[in-house]
Amino acid sequence: MIIFLLALIGTLVVMAVLTVGRLWFGRRETVDKRKFLGWFLRYFIFNYLFCLFILYFSLPALTGPFWGWQWVLWPLLISSLGNLFALSGVTLTILKSSMGSSSRRSVPVNSSRGKVAAGIFGLIVVGVIGVVVTLLISIFTTWFDGNAKALSAIPNVKVEQSSQLPPTDASHIVLVSQSVASYKGQQVLGSTGQNLGSAYNLDQSSYTLQSVKHHLWYVAPLSYNNVFVNLTNPMTPGFVMVDAENPQQPAQLHTEDWAKIAYLPGALLNQDLLRHVYLSGYTYGNLLDPTLELDDSLHPYWTISLMQPSRGYTGNVLSEVLLVDAHTGEIKRYKPQNVPSWVDRVMPASTVTQYLQWWGLYHAAPWFNPSGLGQQQPASDPQLLYNNIDQPVWLVPMTSSSQNDNSSTGVFLFDTHANIAKFYPQIAGLGIGDNVTSTFQSTRANIRNYNVASVQLYQIFNTPTWVAIYVQSTSSGDIYQDVGLVDAKELNGGNVQFEADLPSALNDYQQWLTQQGNSTTSSGSSNKAQTITGKVLRVSSVQQGNNTIFYLQIQGQRVIFTANLQLSSKLPLVQASDTVTGTYTATGGTVINLTSFDDTSIDLGATPTPQT
Repeated sequence: MIIFLLALIGTLVVMAVLTVGRLWFGRRETVDKRKFLGWFLRYFIFNYLFCLFILYFSLPALTGPFWGWQWVLWPLLISSLGNLFALSGVTLTILKSSMGSSSRRSVPVNSSRGKVAAGIFGLIVVGVIGVVVTLLISIFTTWFDGNAKALSAIPNVKVEQSSQLPPTDASHIVLVSQSVASYKGQQVLGSTGQNLGSAYNLDQSSYTLQSVKHHLWYVAPLSYNNVFVNLTNPMTPGFVMVDAENPQQPAQLHTEDWAKIAYLPGALLNQDLLRHVYLSGYTYGNLLDPTLELDDSLHPYWTISLMQPSRGYTGNVLSEVLLVDAHTGEIKRYKPQNVPSWVDRVMPASTVTQYLQWWGLYHAAPWFNPSGLGQQQPASDPQLLYNNIDQPVWLVPMTSSSQNDNSSTGVFLFDTHANIAKFYPQIAGLGIGDNVTSTFQSTRANIRNYNVASVQLYQIFNTPTWVAIYVQSTSSGDIYQDVGLVDAKELNGGNVQFEADLPSALNDYQQWLTQQGNSTTSSGSSNKAQTITGKVLRVSSVQQGNNTIFYLQIQGQRVIFTANLQLSSKLPLVQASDTVTGTYTATGGTVINLTSFDDTSIDLGATPTPQT
């Protein structure tokens, strides 16, 4: 394996430094070849084993300053201290043997003088390279205004002038959180009769949202309960899939032969995923964000982002994407632009957060800026948003650097496959942070005080909208209960549309927006405004709060249409057999809210006819 060669090179570097220190700086010592070779052999074996240990367990990336070889400073430090401690032992022996002497003075023997020189010189090298040079590299690559501007320019940001985010396909809204997925996964794990839970577990944080066959799922691998199970099983049985769009669907457990997972993060020895990749020769970059993804045939793969620092030790940029067959361990590498289309993301969320922190701090403000003027920061962790079911983006609201600011300064949509970001500064003023959760929690419809498991920002009916999942918490996860929607610019518990299912909530929300006078021409890329014309079969009105809502059944339609009195003054005059026309946006429910309305059977003139 490659680490044996790397350990040999590291050992030779350490021994070269120690030998130079002993022979050159300790040159007043008469060299005893036999003792020197014994010393050299002992430290060579120790450093070789120590280098192997570091390479095997730490997996240092050979990139960046010193081409990543700064890890060699650790064995050099230990070896240097070992030479000095050896001197202390010789000195102590001389002191004990001279206790009867009147001088009681320790005098290092000539054979120890070279070790002293080797130890001191090694510590000097460690101090200069490990402390002084490293600090200088950090200063000259990240400090001062020029470096700050370079860091802020790493993400390729395009500022969009649109006041609208891309529309969300309402048929693919995520209604299952990680905590709900964990509960459903735990249920299916114990339902097979195989007692898999005694040996394997499903970590809640391992559930990964992804698109599989144009549908959203959470996928999580079965992991070992303990090292003893790991030692006796070369593979875990498989993985769990949880429908992310329909919380009523049971989870799926796949334990077929092709679904077994031989390599996974945190496993022992060579079964550890990153160690397997590192030992296979991928030592030249930082191996980040191992993510389990399924192709369209449900075969499990790990995706790993191989990144290179662009500014000293920091500023990682995506260099390659590694696809590791979770069953066989086969590794394929791709350039980011050539990654298979079924892979949802290769830009790690942590990298996106770091990029946007730099951009927010420095793109419009100087490096030294104690006032915080002009600075922004991410308001939350990146949210994986599927506006298009097969082309997700990272969504990140931005806010000012003030801790008291609870509204957005804009919204980022960051490409999950490339270092490309779009910033929408016109989408400012959205409620963010704890205010969003508190708004959903405070709605009067939540009479059972369900917890809010997650909130996600979507563009629904041309309106930035927060969607919340209400849950009942248990010791093994959360149980889905209800869903809520609220206009992101109108955070108020009374504005939350609270229902047990998404179609009903969307219908309520669309109706509420109409009442507020908001445009609701489209809820998503696949839900464009449609026109309806036909004869009225039945019509009735109901009072909802301060609003009168009319329900219409139109010939040839299998849904009920609703219209707000604000749409047309003709609504109270509509009768059966009238011909009406209107526009609407399909939401998938049986009740659809009209966004415009006219009764063409009622012909109103411009001026009233005078009576004689």
